[in-house]
Amino acid sequence: MESVFSHYAVERDIRFLEYRLDVIEHWPESPRKQAAREAISRRLASIAHSTLGTGDPDGILAASCRLLDSVFSAGAKDSSTSRRAA
Repeated sequence: MESVFSHYAVERDIRFLEYRLDVIEHWPESPRKQAAREAISRRLASIAHSTLGTGDPDGILAASCRLLDSVFSAGAKDSSTSRRAA
């Protein structure tokens, strides 16, 4: 039963982190936005690492990696925009 609970907890964490990414995407570039992006990235990496070797039948690892891609692509887009503005 514990693994089922932890599976749902991880899914809930991923959905919340996806929501957070969507919210901070609309913030102007700032140290706060960068810190939030880094915190989300660290948590997603932790989730992805914890699911390695578990069989991951429901795609938790894939969802974590997809969101990590979002974090890094958003960061690259923001840094290229700020370089053009400078």
